Amino acid sequence: MRSRVIIAGLVLVLLSLIGCGGPAPEVTREAPVARVPTSKEGLYVHGQQFWIDRQADSAEVYFLRSAAMDSLYNQPLRDLAQMQYERAMQEPDKSRKRTDLLRSSRAQWVRLEARGEQESDVYERLCELSSSLGDDRTFLVYAKKNAERYPYDRQVFNLARAYYDVEDYQGVIRTAKEAVEKFRESQYLGSFYRIMGKAYTKIDRDQTAERTLVSGVKATDARIAAVKNAGGDYRATDAYRRLHEDKVQMLLLLKQLHTTYKAYDKLELVERQLKDEGYGR
Repeated sequence: MRSRVIIAGLVLVLLSLIGCGGPAPEVTREAPVARVPTSKEGLYVHGQQFWIDRQADSAEVYFLRSAAMDSLYNQPLRDLAQMQYERAMQEPDKSRKRTDLLRSSRAQWVRLEARGEQESDVYERLCELSSSLGDDRTFLVYAKKNAERYPYDRQVFNLARAYYDVEDYQGVIRTAKEAVEKFRESQYLGSFYRIMGKAYTKIDRDQTAERTLVSGVKATDARIAAVKNAGGDYRATDAYRRLHEDKVQMLLLLKQLHTTYKAYDKLELVERQLKDEGYGR
């Protein structure tokens, strides 16, 4: 009897040892959950990563959440505006999608201006987008603000253009007249004379337009000479290209006027000048 008890005990010990060497029971583990950032900087970086991954809708969500956390934290809005602009440029011209994205981009620049960002680049993007959208009135609003805060030649020329687009020709003439006195050494000098001459033709003051354009050609020639005297490859400079283009366009306007009024002696002179500028059409 005692031997049977001993044997039974040994069997139990052996079975327990065999059980210890068996496979461990499986444990179900949950996949780690991605941590969503909570700081404005973290949300912004998260949005940037979505942008890099071409997930524009998700990027927009995080850019907006980041900007909403701090009214002085504007970089997410700048990136969102740029992202929407780049997406618009990938769409066909005049398509509904392109227009919607351009409007969305402009809306972010409007928010930036309202938040106190009033640098020239903000106003220039607002002008560019308004012009692309065919919104001439809004273009004029921001061109005025830009020229008031930054009264330099390029900003003033954009203001003259904006007046022209809304058919305020007196506004064009007033702005351009002041500019030709203020910016005598600017590469935009010919641009001011040119747009002023065009404005005079629009209000049926053709003789004044002619005098303005003739003066403009002479003033532009003087600026071109100054650019040449500066040396180097002057033809490759932005200043020369703009001055040369404005001169050609003013000569073409004069050619049109002389043709209309059958001023053949003046017409012959203008055609020679155009030929000298390499314009043979």
